[in-house]
Amino acid sequence: MKLNRFIFAALFAAVLAARAVADENSVAAARIEKQIRETCDKVVPAFVFIGGGSGVVISSDGWFLTNFHVAATPKMNGAMVLDRLDQTCNLAGGHFYRCEFVGYDPVGDICLGKIKDAHDLPYVELGDSDVVKSGEACIAVGNPFMLGSMDYHPTVTFGTVSANHVNANAGYTDVIQTDAAVNPGNSGGPLFSVDGKLLGINGRINTRFGNRVNSGIGYAIPVNQIKNFMRDLKKGGYVRHALLNGLQGAQNWADLHAEAEGAVVKSITAGSNAEKAGFKKDDLIVEVEGHTVHNYWRFLGALGAYPGGSEIEVKVKRGAETVDIKVTLDKMPKHAMAKTKPDLGATFENAEDGSGIKVTKVRAKTDAALKGLKSGDVILKFNGQAVQDAESLQLAISKFPTWKTIPVVIKRGEVELDIEIKLEPKK
Repeated sequence: MKLNRFIFAALFAAVLAARAVADENSVAAARIEKQIRETCDKVVPAFVFIGGGSGVVISSDGWFLTNFHVAATPKMNGAMVLDRLDQTCNLAGGHFYRCEFVGYDPVGDICLGKIKDAHDLPYVELGDSDVVKSGEACIAVGNPFMLGSMDYHPTVTFGTVSANHVNANAGYTDVIQTDAAVNPGNSGGPLFSVDGKLLGINGRINTRFGNRVNSGIGYAIPVNQIKNFMRDLKKGGYVRHALLNGLQGAQNWADLHAEAEGAVVKSITAGSNAEKAGFKKDDLIVEVEGHTVHNYWRFLGALGAYPGGSEIEVKVKRGAETVDIKVTLDKMPKHAMAKTKPDLGATFENAEDGSGIKVTKVRAKTDAALKGLKSGDVILKFNGQAVQDAESLQLAISKFPTWKTIPVVIKRGEVELDIEIKLEPKK
């Protein structure tokens, strides 16, 4: 009997302890939810609807940030050009403003705009993206698929910082990766910490199977990189990123996974800026401006966070010695930023019977081939519009940037098929 009482008392104590933990977790969850709501109430009024994308006000007198690819217009040669500086925008709630784009950074995919005659606008504070760690909570505010444009209330998603200082393989070299849901239309919108500080500007997402929807991998241009460019952006016009001419780092698998962590200098060009600064062959680059360098790709990412002409300090290991090198970075040439012409990945001609545009050849290893486009298919529509002849189809293709995914309707025999094809650089 005493044993049964002991077991009962132990079980009862366990139940009470479990209930206490559950109550404590509920209180913690409610506290986090309250903080998120309060943060959203604070930051959402500073959101900017710009075109089909997003932006955010960063000063009471109307400076705002968005993506370059939101502000720019695709041209017939495939280039993205900022040819309309005067625009209109709306703040959350629908307030209408005239605005202009002032400075733009095509490589970093950032554009700085100014709302005209603005004063006392709601704005957000710039945070510190370098201190962000994997696993931290974050909030994305945006206009996915233009859903927020219906009533000028942006949508909010919540997630975590998956990683920081990522070389994204998406046109960005040093970004914050997040699993907070961002989709087309979120571009240019803010990524916040839970206390409402701006961590970055959401730009691109990883997609699968040609579907431009959230896959759990989104990238934000870090706010500290934007701070480095802010003075040049406010001056106006085209901002050029940095590189370091004359230094070639190790890029092969064996060197990247060497025992010593860092970027191995494999060669130095005589007379180059790198040689003048004091770099030597076999130096191991371990830090850039206090940031740890794990390999050559991280080194390039760190350089890309600065505008050309910046002076930075680089720490290298040279045998048993550690050397600090100050170097003035070169400016990336404009031609390195040019966009290639878009291509469907197939050749085509007008069908002899006038039935449409006949595919004559599909190039191997292209997205068109991957999606199943075949020789003999007849193209009926491109991007939702009927195409009458091969010339008009080529013109329609030329109006989009490379790597953009376009819906295409084809006819195969008696069957019509809808497929999506990613445009590729013209060979």
